[in-house]
Amino acid sequence: MRNEIAAGMAMLLLATAPGRAHDMAHMQHQATPPPNLQPAAVVPDVPVLDQDGKHLHFYSDLVRGRTVAIDLIYTSCPTFCPMLTANFRTVQQELGARIGKDIELISISIDPVNDTPAKLREFSAQFEPGPGWTFVTGARPDIAKLLDKLGQPLGNPDDHTPLVLIHNDRVGGWTHVDGNDPKAVRDALVDAAGPAARADATEAARNYMQNPLLLTQDGQPVHFFDDLLAGKIVLINFMLTNCQDTCPMVTANLARVQSLLGDKVGRSINMISLTVDPQRDQPAELKKFAGNFNVRPGWYFLTGAPPEIDPLLHRLAGYTTDPLDHSTALILGNVETGAWTKMFGMAEPAAIARAVLALQSTE
Repeated sequence: MRNEIAAGMAMLLLATAPGRAHDMAHMQHQATPPPNLQPAAVVPDVPVLDQDGKHLHFYSDLVRGRTVAIDLIYTSCPTFCPMLTANFRTVQQELGARIGKDIELISISIDPVNDTPAKLREFSAQFEPGPGWTFVTGARPDIAKLLDKLGQPLGNPDDHTPLVLIHNDRVGGWTHVDGNDPKAVRDALVDAAGPAARADATEAARNYMQNPLLLTQDGQPVHFFDDLLAGKIVLINFMLTNCQDTCPMVTANLARVQSLLGDKVGRSINMISLTVDPQRDQPAELKKFAGNFNVRPGWYFLTGAPPEIDPLLHRLAGYTTDPLDHSTALILGNVETGAWTKMFGMAEPAAIARAVLALQSTE
């Protein structure tokens, strides 16, 4: 989390530094694809090197049978490359386990002479790329051939555009997306991947969350995934009923979020509060606590036997041996599309509600 905050602050400082106004205006101007940016139907299978120095063939190892998002960067870029890469990081986080399965993120260096694998590795490390996000360089003639087919002839690196190319190799076709907008990139990937990817996302979420048997504040047994997550957009937080500081504040904050979301809660959206003190917090305690905040249907306060709930808390990074030292993060996700993100539990209720509703656009 510390690295994510540092990367975000670096991007903010870059965007607001003196002398950047011209660069930002140039970025917006360049967001419209130039006439020549029309990728060829056939992606060349040129040899390339990834950030670890591994030899790959571009098409057969990275593109074949997958949906890909491709951006063009170089490591000494003084303007928008770090921000574009930070946006790919956001997409990687939100799509979770789908990245590396049938969706790939590919960042191609447009300065292959200077961008060695070692430089790509140093640059990429700032953004913590996981499996399925590959930084690519190679011999200049091979990269030139690749870029030419992608509609961006190799030239002066400073002249490149902040565009992302989206392609589903199974069905063909290309989409141009403004790389300054991570939500647009994420949505375009989801749309391009199609229904099969949605089924994969649901399966991946179920495999990760598992399906523990828990109890609601009304004492009703529920299977966590099948009964509360499947087919839903969810907002999940962590709490305990005898917390005297953050839990009442966060819960009151989320009560305002529930009001803003209205009757969507309990229909397309479920709100879930998981106790981090399940041995103490039985349904009666949860019901009394929830009653202090006028909780309405669609918001579930959950407890369970430690063998059921503890592994779930571990998987969601909410487990703690000291219940009073628990996470105040919110986990927001669209289970069907695989879009997941985190927010601070005391963020403005309107901002949280907007983030939840934004996930609906990927349905």
